[in-house]
Amino acid sequence: MRFATGDAVIFTNEFGAQFRCRVTGFYRPAGLSGLYARGARYLLDSSSPWMPVSQASLRPDDPA
Repeated sequence: MRFATGDAVIFTNEFGAQFRCRVTGFYRPAGLSGLYARGARYLLDSSSPWMPVSQASLRPDDPA
């Protein structure tokens, strides 16, 4: 896993919009999960904190 809990990241959604967020945890489904199978592993402090996102949609939010 590239990011840890508390890391500042920039999330890019499927429409190309970018949002500054923090990783709040990791998605660990109890059973089989299509989201997990498609790479969704990270939970963010977003408007949908229950919806996991993939590592490919994240990049470090490096301070300027």
